[in-house]
Amino acid sequence: MNPRRTLAAIPLLLAAACATPVGVDSPDHALRTELADFQVAQTVFREQNMGVHEFDFEGHGRVTVREITLDGFPGSTYLRCRFHYQNRTKKPIVQTWVSLDVLDADGRIVSSQSAHLIVPVPMPIARGSYFADELRTPTYDAHLQQGWTWRIRCVSDQEQDEEPLDPPIPSRALKLPAPVIIKNRGQNDVRTNSGPGYQLPGGPRGY
Repeated sequence: MNPRRTLAAIPLLLAAACATPVGVDSPDHALRTELADFQVAQTVFREQNMGVHEFDFEGHGRVTVREITLDGFPGSTYLRCRFHYQNRTKKPIVQTWVSLDVLDADGRIVSSQSAHLIVPVPMPIARGSYFADELRTPTYDAHLQQGWTWRIRCVSDQEQDEEPLDPPIPSRALKLPAPVIIKNRGQNDVRTNSGPGYQLPGGPRGY
């Protein structure tokens, strides 16, 4: 065979190999398909959950979801929720738990993550105050099912009033007698001045 013809045929073979489309059953084609399906699911979820979502929990406060998205990649997807909590109860809040649940088509919890909201100093969350945080809850492929959804839960501990003593302190114990003050015990004639005119008990002394 002519060596020149062989060398000329090599670029043509390489070009044909590069132009060959990926097979339908190849692993690369399957990954591309899963990624395309996931991107479609992201778009649908974003369109269905746009805007701000407010959830009021009587006696516990309000949770406002500012943004919730379907993130990750095929095989490792999660819901990312940015929210803030507001104490709208009648008392200060000692601590709050906010949970983001992923539910299947039958309303059962597939996955859940909670955020513990507490002020990092010994003081409660005052009435009207805000607390911002973020939650990420895995979907475990529940987003591939028709009818799956998500929900927010909130549980708060209000500041409690001081409990009275049982039994209570007797009223007579609260009325203690006045302390007894003894003045000039054995030193009625002693002066504390150390300057001129100082004298000991019994009268002045001469030298």
